[in-house]
Amino acid sequence: MTSDYPKIIVEPPGPKARELIERERRVVSPGLGVKLFPLVPERGHGAIIEDVDGNAFIDFLAGAAAASTGYAHPRLVKEVQDQVERIQHSMMGYTYSERAIEVAEMLAGKAPVDSPKVLFGLSGSDALDLTMKVVRFATRRPWVIAFIGAYHGQTYGATSIAAFQSSQKRGFSPLVPNVVWVPYPNPYRNIWMVNGYEEPDELINHFLDYLESYIFAHVLPPDETAVLIAEPIQGDAGIVVPPENFFIELKGLLDEHGILLAMDEVQTGIGRTGRWFASEWFGIKPDLLAFGKGVASGMGLSGVIGRGELMEMTGGSALLTPAANPVISAAAHATLGIIEEENLIQNALRVGEFIQKRLREMQEDYEVIGDVRGKGLMIGAEIVKPDGRPDPELTGRICWRAFELGLILPSYGMFGNVIRITPPLVITEELAERGLEIMETALKDAIAGRVTHRVVTWH
Repeated sequence: MTSDYPKIIVEPPGPKARELIERERRVVSPGLGVKLFPLVPERGHGAIIEDVDGNAFIDFLAGAAAASTGYAHPRLVKEVQDQVERIQHSMMGYTYSERAIEVAEMLAGKAPVDSPKVLFGLSGSDALDLTMKVVRFATRRPWVIAFIGAYHGQTYGATSIAAFQSSQKRGFSPLVPNVVWVPYPNPYRNIWMVNGYEEPDELINHFLDYLESYIFAHVLPPDETAVLIAEPIQGDAGIVVPPENFFIELKGLLDEHGILLAMDEVQTGIGRTGRWFASEWFGIKPDLLAFGKGVASGMGLSGVIGRGELMEMTGGSALLTPAANPVISAAAHATLGIIEEENLIQNALRVGEFIQKRLREMQEDYEVIGDVRGKGLMIGAEIVKPDGRPDPELTGRICWRAFELGLILPSYGMFGNVIRITPPLVITEELAERGLEIMETALKDAIAGRVTHRVVTWH
């Protein structure tokens, strides 16, 4: 029952969690991740996570928006178990896999890409590496354009094109060369000081003029530029939704120069925004599309879907031993089936609309909420100071108090001041309402100075 959650038995982190956190500290490199919460999950069901001390949390994170079908979905469990009993590994790079072929067919049928073919990887990071290999091989052009604020991953290629936090690159140079970054057209907070909600066309025109008059004219030759890589909605930068016509106008300009458009849909894809892929919201067909995270409910499948003629690479040049292995392909097959048959895309739209409505009601009552934005179950609430500047300190305290009360509520954003809401697609309106009640309580407590800690976030 929804009313049973959350359930806090011992103040988190409890003794078992603290012991495991200390054990990890001794043997695992801190490079592995940014520990948002002192949380040690043991089991889960639906949109609930239970930790090793028996505390049950409502999950507004979904493991970085990856646990699309929630936890322990019976169909996912059964298909994975059945596959392990038959064969756990065969290498698609050397042999053929019926289940992987089925998954490729399903993805090709859903992607807004003409005459699509698929490459498989393991994570969003290597999906972006594969994207770079595809475009450079297909065009024989060296230059890549990416957006400031983009988080594309942690492999060398993905790190080279990302521009989320400079700390991601510190100490790792030289990185992959020939990458240029441009500002993302954030309607709420952009370098041109344009209110993109009230004047979206002006914001778009400022960006296009910047790209043509400055980047193409003075920084890199457009005829030697292979691709512009974009998140249709920037995720880790703070759930930034561009103006509705932005990508239509951008693609028109790129087409004039023969530059490909690749969409990083690792976070936005597989129903997260209320469409199979967020590119559909913006009325475009990208040349390539990277996917990952939610495609196998977080179980380690990614890839690139591209126009067929672009995907004719040298045999073996994109080979990864465990990519689309039978078990992971079974997880993806189950995930795609669950999303379709249980109408989870419609659920994402319905519950996401409910969450945004409630957040906008809070915005009217609390001036610290500067902006609410998103699509489907990919939602951000920006926390600001009275003068409109980002307030990462208050954001961190809100999220910490929510954690103490049983809600996993992460803080993200380029300035660490955006509350990110990306729950499993199976979340119910009732459970979402309970989570938002906790968030409002945490907000009140943080504003009143009753919170002593803050969550850790990217820096």
